[in-house]
Amino acid sequence: MTLDLFEEYLRWQPRTKIELVDGQLIVGNTLSGSHLLFSQILRGWGAEAAVALAPESLWWQALTLAFGAPTVPNLDEIDADALRTWASEVIFTPDIPQLTARWDWKRSETRQTLTSAFFGLGLRGQRLGKALGGGFVNRLSNNGFMPDILFYKAQGLNRLYDYYLDGPAELIVEFVVPESDRYDREVKRSYYQAASVPEYWIVDAEQESIEFLGLSGGVYQRQQPSPDGRYQVSSIPGLTFLPEKLWVREAKSTYSPENDLFEVLSSAPKIERIRPIGEGIDWSRGQLGFAPAQSPVPITFEDYIYWCPEAKFEFVDGKPYIGSREGIQGLSGMFLMTFGLVESVKLLHPRHWVEALLATRFAVQNNQEHKAQVWQLVHQAAKLLREQYGATRLGVIGDLVKPDPLNFWSEITLIAWNLPSPVIRKPYLAVSELSESPKIHLLEVEDATPTQQQAIASESIEI
Repeated sequence: MTLDLFEEYLRWQPRTKIELVDGQLIVGNTLSGSHLLFSQILRGWGAEAAVALAPESLWWQALTLAFGAPTVPNLDEIDADALRTWASEVIFTPDIPQLTARWDWKRSETRQTLTSAFFGLGLRGQRLGKALGGGFVNRLSNNGFMPDILFYKAQGLNRLYDYYLDGPAELIVEFVVPESDRYDREVKRSYYQAASVPEYWIVDAEQESIEFLGLSGGVYQRQQPSPDGRYQVSSIPGLTFLPEKLWVREAKSTYSPENDLFEVLSSAPKIERIRPIGEGIDWSRGQLGFAPAQSPVPITFEDYIYWCPEAKFEFVDGKPYIGSREGIQGLSGMFLMTFGLVESVKLLHPRHWVEALLATRFAVQNNQEHKAQVWQLVHQAAKLLREQYGATRLGVIGDLVKPDPLNFWSEITLIAWNLPSPVIRKPYLAVSELSESPKIHLLEVEDATPTQQQAIASESIEI
């Protein structure tokens, strides 16, 4: 199954978008893409990865609603044999969507050329604004979009944060793909229009065409280049676009002044250097928390921007990785909210969920013994740091020192004060290799975030 999953996962295009639309997580421009990615995560990471993110009782209820599983009125009196027997007799094959999109070099090459040209408008003394794209989020109301290109001037329409642009960019460009053409031409068009994005360009690299849409009276109207093929960019005064140059083969290798796609009047208004005004994320939220229920639950933009990882698709040790391990955790929680638990359990055969839930129940009932084993790992790590790296003061924060049982996503943080600089091998690598689950992290006190500093002050146990 691992090989099949690997080949299936490879079909995702680089820079696949992970967007928030009407409270739902949309992957690759479609809800079926979200369905597929969540299925791949569950098949790679196992049902335990999802089970840890919602109360046990809700999972049993979801299995009853979806498959008619025996009810579990009391978690402390579960008949494991009866549940295993029931699950083994269920005839069910999960419906897994097929990802038909393939990597298109022409589209990629064209997008890179236009992106580089827009980027150049902020350089070489032109300073017309700033271009972003390739996974940068544009917040429009409670939605989070990832345009292929967004260009902004920070002149009252929007505010730039480290992780997203709040408000409409002056110009947005999307490159359509056949599998989700309607999403860009109709769905996104309606959202961009409602948010008063002044200009929206829809580029079809295969057909070598661009649809220019300009806002007029609150409604997008199609705009046309002049008879000589020049397009005046109304949202950026003094800027003219030469669309026919975009399709010249020689222009697509790399951007250079010799094949400029834009002309800039000397009188065009200049913009001072634009700097983010903050992170735009409240890190004081602490640990991730999700609110899944049997039916879908809307995701807020604040939760989306906090949990959503960088859209970097990788495959490591038989499992999908997107951004990081924490990225998979965040996506899993948001998928549970997008689909609800009843639909989520249909992504795997019931026997996988039953085994994961029984393992969770065993861990809860044997919490103290489990934590005692983890404490042995922590002391092993502490011994390594003292003997090989000269550590003199160490402590522990995180899930291990809290009363709640450890789960699939539990992480143990070992903190060090005044750790000497290593000569050869970084100590945090040595510590992380001691355990895969739970993961042990090494944190030097001087690198702690404000939230971690608060935890160090209030809950740390020195060892």
